[in-house]
Amino acid sequence: MSPIMAFFKNRTVQQLFIFAFFQNILWWVAGSTASTGTPLATDVKFYLGGYGMLLAAGYFLILNRQFQSHIGPILVVAAATLGLLAAPHDHLIQLFALLLCVFLVLACIPQLGLQSAYGLIVFSFLAGGGVPVILFFLRNHYLAMQFLLPLLPLVASYLLFFERNYLPADRDWRWTLVTPAVLVITLFISGFSWRHVIAAIFALAFWWLQPKINVRYRLVTTSVAQLILGLLIFD
Repeated sequence: MSPIMAFFKNRTVQQLFIFAFFQNILWWVAGSTASTGTPLATDVKFYLGGYGMLLAAGYFLILNRQFQSHIGPILVVAAATLGLLAAPHDHLIQLFALLLCVFLVLACIPQLGLQSAYGLIVFSFLAGGGVPVILFFLRNHYLAMQFLLPLLPLVASYLLFFERNYLPADRDWRWTLVTPAVLVITLFISGFSWRHVIAAIFALAFWWLQPKINVRYRLVTTSVAQLILGLLIFD
């Protein structure tokens, strides 16, 4: 078997591609909500697509290796470069694209204390809002409340589904109910419909099932569940 074939047959590599692909579908679906502006240029789409894929692949490896990956931060730095190229004349967008990249690199330094509840909150806001906000702003050159409000459940889904990556230690069971409550509240703040009810039931069911999934497959199944949740939220 050639080294290339062996690389693509590696289970972790396969999961990395699935995870990154599904995360980017989720972000682009979210970023297209309420968007009425000008279409993105082909080169901007290319840079943003590469930025999103490298970013998601980077934090897949970082989380999969419990913040001890050496390749993950390298991918994140490469993502930052593409993020800068996506908006060469818009320094605000460039700064926004760099925020999650910088956070992920810093999170790998245990002394900074970002592998914690605080780190989870920062990660959730940056991962849930980063690419969608960039996409919307590049198309419309402003941010609207009708776009930002539906992003709240998406941010909350990162809190819920990635909580165990940042807070792996056992805690008082009452604290474990905080993130499910936040997700349900944000769902019904952003709107109330049968889709939101189904989204809430689905998210809570997966949250309950998540610890029972083999650790090897937990991240990739989380990406699938999060995409399904996103499709229910962003109708």
